[in-house]
Amino acid sequence: MISINEQKEYFSIVNQKLQQKIDQLYRGLVDRKLPFEEHKLSDSSSNEVWNKGMHFIKGGNVSVELEDKTLYILEYGDMVHTSSAEETSDAEIHFNVKSEAVIHSFSDEQFIELLSQDSELLNLWFSVSGLSKLQLNQIIGGLTKKEEVANPGFGRFSAGSSIITEGDEADYVYSIVEGTAVAVHNGVEVGEIGQDEIFGAIAVLTNQKRTANVVAKTNCTLLMVHKDQFSKLVHSHPKLFLNILSSLADKIISLNEKVSTMG
Repeated sequence: MISINEQKEYFSIVNQKLQQKIDQLYRGLVDRKLPFEEHKLSDSSSNEVWNKGMHFIKGGNVSVELEDKTLYILEYGDMVHTSSAEETSDAEIHFNVKSEAVIHSFSDEQFIELLSQDSELLNLWFSVSGLSKLQLNQIIGGLTKKEEVANPGFGRFSAGSSIITEGDEADYVYSIVEGTAVAVHNGVEVGEIGQDEIFGAIAVLTNQKRTANVVAKTNCTLLMVHKDQFSKLVHSHPKLFLNILSSLADKIISLNEKVSTMG
């Protein structure tokens, strides 16, 4: 993703992480044999190609425009989930091919159905979706000078520092982009949280305060999604929500078993 305007330093850092996650997601979909269509586009190609799908740029460049303003340029290795991009504004986003481009497009229905059954891919998509939205909001924010309350954030925590503190208000859901964290209860480590795992969602979903501490075991880079943005995800993709609940339930069962053996 190439921004045509100057961005803050961490824009390039997030871009690097995002490219890695997109590549993992694409390979995951191909490995699971999810069918896709290859489109070879020119500057005269219809915008309808981009409707309701998950699209990966495999060659060329594509200009992404909003209200006649160029937001950024998609290049090889980038991805766009059309329905997610359209949530950014009431105005329609347009994709213009300035030179020949090749994209691999996956059906939105088949993509969501796969995610609803595959927790590994779901966690990965959560990271990709959040990082993509972070980049897009930063770009739009630079153009409009507006701040979005529900913007996802990008945080760094050094080893040993606190990410979540028991008793605090639950404003964010987290996913580890890089590093490892541990859940701690009553001073005892009860579970490890690895890369791409979603955590902190239970308190957000139940509107309760945090019930445990989470501490960075190594230096960590985190995606932080505000509870309002997470609520939009829950309402727009209920099947994914059920998979998230299932994954969290498995985690809770595992932690409870560990706590009971300690007792």
